[in-house]
Amino acid sequence: MKLRNLLGAVVLGAGLAVLPTTSASAIGGPNTLTVFAYYSDGTKQTLVGQRWSGCGGSGGQWGETTPYVNLFFPAC
Repeated sequence: MKLRNLLGAVVLGAGLAVLPTTSASAIGGPNTLTVFAYYSDGTKQTLVGQRWSGCGGSGGQWGETTPYVNLFFPAC
């Protein structure tokens, strides 16, 4: 069990080491809306809430938040 956990940590660390780094400004941006979509369970079939911001607006939200989230960046 310990060997499997160690191997998993090594694989995860190696994967993170080869990912390119980006600045925070590259995520989202002035012409992008940031949308958090919250679902009722892990199947992500029933939308129960959203939160959004960007595109020069004040943002908003409705519904409830859950641990089952998808993140979207649609253009304005």
